[in-house]
Amino acid sequence: MASEFGRIVWEGRPKDTNNGHEELLVFGYSCKLFRDNEKAQYVDKGEHLIPWMGDSSLMVDRYDVRGALYDLKEAESGGGGDRWEGLTEEERAEEEKCDQERYLALYHDEFQYQEYQ
Repeated sequence: MASEFGRIVWEGRPKDTNNGHEELLVFGYSCKLFRDNEKAQYVDKGEHLIPWMGDSSLMVDRYDVRGALYDLKEAESGGGGDRWEGLTEEERAEEEKCDQERYLALYHDEFQYQEYQ
């Protein structure tokens, strides 16, 4: 249903409405920068790092999410293999539907979709 609506929205749009240019909004906020040479040297030397799981050969930042993992093998990439390996056909179809919902905003205007709903 969502993919059908997206096709209608994008195919039904006149192509000359934005004169061949994509719409882009760029904005920012002002900020103040403070120079702290001592802190910069502290970070450059790696003194802010802590050993991961007590192993001093593996140093991580204390805010690094990997510090919460006990075994890194569970979080490692599959190496480019099939990410649906071991799933049944039903589970694979369900994952494909979930992927369509996950990435819907990349291909369709969410606001128009909400109005349609």
